[in-house]
Amino acid sequence: MSRPGLQHRPSSIAAANKTIILVTGGNAGIGYEIVKSLAQSTAGNCQILLGCRETSKGEEAASSLGAPVNVNPIQLDIEDDTSIDRAFLAIQQVFGKLDVLINNAGTAAQYLSKDATLRQKFDHTFSVNVTSQAVLTDRLKPLLEKAKLPKVIFVSSTLASLTETLTWKPEQVYSGYWYNSSKSALNNLAVYYATTNPGWKVNAVCPGHRATGLNGLPMSDEMDPKHGAVRVVELVAEGPDGVSGTFSRKEGRIPW
Repeated sequence: MSRPGLQHRPSSIAAANKTIILVTGGNAGIGYEIVKSLAQSTAGNCQILLGCRETSKGEEAASSLGAPVNVNPIQLDIEDDTSIDRAFLAIQQVFGKLDVLINNAGTAAQYLSKDATLRQKFDHTFSVNVTSQAVLTDRLKPLLEKAKLPKVIFVSSTLASLTETLTWKPEQVYSGYWYNSSKSALNNLAVYYATTNPGWKVNAVCPGHRATGLNGLPMSDEMDPKHGAVRVVELVAEGPDGVSGTFSRKEGRIPW
């Protein structure tokens, strides 16, 4: 059975009975592991939209998962408003709703030129990690409001915690403070949406220090990005009594 294309509208009954999940930056790193875990754990109960800037990379990612029928690549560049609009229309036309938005796409300015200025690092990182995620969430709000239990999960970092950072020694603080600052601002987005949308479940999650393209760290069992998907998948599975307005990792809560 081939994976359903977004250009084909499923029956309204099929769409109504499925949880529609969008994962931004779903073709690599933590996002890929989130898609993989959800595809395996939710079986036919969910349709997972694997957001990717380049459709070819999304197709490659889906193929590497075994081309499951419940995973659809969808072109989405969160810095491009036209791309966001197209993704909105595709989801609206095919599914009519969005149950879960997982804001995973992010950057630490790692792909900028080595000659990039501090201003360029801050501007780029905030554009991706904060502004674009706010714009995407706001654009998808009408679709989230059609869900029975709307959920938004922001993939953050313990580096965003002001409380924890104040307890660290200078050498423990990550020197890329444009990244740390952007994640603190991202947490503020989570708090904003949790507060202004009491019927939603909105949370921030730290996937932990994992080996991804963001940091270029060597792979090991402890550093495997699959561990970074654990808490996100737990939050997706929670029901109406689930938490909202929290900042956590798989080991437990993190102070804001």
